[in-house]
Parts: sequence; C-alpha cells; structure tokens
Amino acid sequence: MIPVELGTFLALVAGLGCALLLGAWVWYDRREALLADPRRLRSAFACTRCGRTYSRPRLREEAPCPGCGANNVRLRF
Repeated sequence: MIPVELGTFLALVAGLGCALLLGAWVWYDRREALLADPRRLRSAFACTRCGRTYSRPRLREEAPCPGCGANNVRLRF
C-alpha cells in the first residue's frame, strides 16, 4: 500500500470529482447541441392580408409574406 497523507488524498478525490463533473457537463452540452432540432430556431408567421402561414429561420419579430409581400408580426404561443 502506498502511504498518502489525508490532505493529499482528499485533494485528489476532490480534483477527480471536479474533473468528472466538468467532463459530464461538456459531454451533455455537446450532445444537446448535436441533437438540437433546427426547426426550433424558426419563427412562425401568419399573413394578415392573404392568410398564408409560413416560417422563417432565426428568431425574428417581423418578416414579409412570401406570397403577397405584406410585413407580418411573429406568432406567439
């Protein structure tokens, strides 16, 4: 058995625990980024002039209708 002081042993255990938590955090953050649905990053719009429903990439507050060109406000659910 290797003789190790108590303070050194506790520091090693704490460092290992922190390294495991950091590794899990990075793993799940990366996993969430890879599994994220790109459709969640789109905004939905309903045209007040022609009644067409459409979506645009990114979170926008206003977007022109592809059918008639009228500027519409984002739908909120």
